[in-house]
Amino acid sequence: MKEKVLFFDIDGTLVDNTYGVHEVPEGVKRELKRIQNDGHKLFICSGRPKAMINQQFLDLGFDGYVLYNGGYIEIDGESIFEERMDTELATQTVDMLEELNCDYMIETAHHIYIDKRYKELYTFFKNLGMEEMFSMDFDRDDVLKRAIKIEANVTNKDKQKVSDYLDGKFGTTISYDQHGSDNSFEFFSPTMSKAVGIKKVIEHYGLDIKDTYAFGDGLNDIEMIQLCQIGVAMGNAVDELKAQADIICKSIDKNGLEDILKALFPQ
Repeated sequence: MKEKVLFFDIDGTLVDNTYGVHEVPEGVKRELKRIQNDGHKLFICSGRPKAMINQQFLDLGFDGYVLYNGGYIEIDGESIFEERMDTELATQTVDMLEELNCDYMIETAHHIYIDKRYKELYTFFKNLGMEEMFSMDFDRDDVLKRAIKIEANVTNKDKQKVSDYLDGKFGTTISYDQHGSDNSFEFFSPTMSKAVGIKKVIEHYGLDIKDTYAFGDGLNDIEMIQLCQIGVAMGNAVDELKAQADIICKSIDKNGLEDILKALFPQ
C-alpha cells in the first residue's frame, strides 16, 4: 500500500476519562506500531498544546504533531509551522476576561502560563496531574506576543457575553465543555483549523489528500474529517461529526479504534 498519513485526535479518540479509558489501550498501541512499521506516518491532531502531550503519547513514537487545532506543527522533532494570535487582539481578549473575572491561561508553542489568582482552572488541571505544565511567574504582555491560544473558564452568567465576543472578534465560537473544564472556551486565530494543519503536513511530505485518514470524536474534528480521504468518527463522537464521517466505528470503550485500524490496514 502507498504511504498514508493517519491523524488522531486525543481526547475521546485515543483516551477518554468519561469512559474510563485513561491510557491508550494496548491493542491500539500494537496497531499503531504495526501500521508505522509498514511505512505509514502517524500524527496526533489535537487542540492540546505541546505542554499537554503527556509522556504516554510521546512514548508512542508519533511522526509528528498538529496541535492547537492546527496552530503549531512539529515533524520529527522540528517545528515547521506556528501561527500566533494577533498581539492586539490577544491583549484585548485577556482584558475582557479579566474584567469578567474569568480564569484563563495563555498558551505558547511550548509553555502554558496561568496567573496564581486563577485557582479553579489551575485546580482542574492539577487534579488531572498536569500542574507541572504551568508557568505562574511571567510578564503577561510579553507572553501575549507569543500566544497561540487563550483558554478561559467562563461562568454561566457570562457564557453568552463571551460567545458573542468570540463571534464578533474571531468569527466563530469555540466551546469545548465535553473535554475541558466546565464552561471552557478557546480563543485562537480564526484562520486556524486541524484541516489547515493537515494540509501543511501533506505538503511537507509531498503527498496528496487522497493519502490521508482522520480519526476523531468532537466538534473541532469536523473540518479534518471532511478534508481527509477517509474520515472515521468514534462511536462516542458527537452527532455532528458522525454526520460528516465516512465511517463510524465502535466507541472508545468497545475497542472501536483498534478494530477499525485492523479493518483499514489489514495484516
